[in-house]
Amino acid sequence: MAIVALLAGLMAVALAAMLVMRLPVSGRAVSPGTLRKQMRSIVDSQRADAGEPPADEGPSVTETALEQAAVEKVTSTQLTIRKRLKFAELSHIPPYAFSLAQIVVSLVAFLIVRMYFDAALQVVSLLTGPLFLNWLLNRRIEKRFLRFDTDFPQFLLSFVGMLKTGLNPTQALQAAASGLDEDSLVKHEVDLMLERLRMGVSEERSIGSFGEDIYHPEIELFVQALLLSRRVGGTLSDTLDRLARQVRRRQHFRQSATAAVGMQRGSIWFILVVLMALELYLYMTWPQCIILTWTHPTGRKVAQGGVIGILLGIFWVRQVTKLKV
Repeated sequence: MAIVALLAGLMAVALAAMLVMRLPVSGRAVSPGTLRKQMRSIVDSQRADAGEPPADEGPSVTETALEQAAVEKVTSTQLTIRKRLKFAELSHIPPYAFSLAQIVVSLVAFLIVRMYFDAALQVVSLLTGPLFLNWLLNRRIEKRFLRFDTDFPQFLLSFVGMLKTGLNPTQALQAAASGLDEDSLVKHEVDLMLERLRMGVSEERSIGSFGEDIYHPEIELFVQALLLSRRVGGTLSDTLDRLARQVRRRQHFRQSATAAVGMQRGSIWFILVVLMALELYLYMTWPQCIILTWTHPTGRKVAQGGVIGILLGIFWVRQVTKLKV
């Protein structure tokens, strides 16, 4: 049993190191040279296609724009493990490796709990891997979302202002991004989009790839507005002005809800601290009360049932107070 626990612990440490250091575990890591060759092939194919004469008849401009604006960015609304890893900037990790890490962490927790507790807590410990690693993954997604959401409303307002001064969308994008901080995620995405355009990638693919690895609801609206404006025309500034107001309202409501929910979550942790302080006080003043609770067969079952109830309460509170983006 000790050897099995040691091997499981080593596997867990190795998988955790791969997650932190972003090592390629799928065997399909792409080098910068390969990326440059792929980009050159895309540019060459686009230049070759540009020499073909246009067709005499076809659909209207609006229909063509609506068809080409449908960028293959989100194929379905279901948030799979692969998409979550992409949004967490861990796309180099295949889904099977993430599932294997969940199993290993659960086994390690089960082996540790098995040495000290009974069957009820052992069953609960099997949920440690999925809960812990999903929490880490959701935390990374949320951090990237907040980094993008902090500057996105300001960027939209600046972009609208640049458009109203008479700049074209490309110049307005560059000017609006230049006013952001160097470490801004919005500025990074805009620079990548402009770099793709300069290298000859089509507008649909360049604009459609904006923020593709960030889980933000307003990115798709911004992308579709840009694409339709480039293909059909129209007043882009009015559309983006309404989008900027919507983003600011959602940001305000989200911050208000987070503040309200944070008070409730804080009260739960305060209650847990009080319970732990009471347990410590009883152990210091009346040690037999705590010792007999965990050594007597009936008291041991009751104590473990209480621990399970506390864990279920924490999980239920987090699910109830979870905010959707």
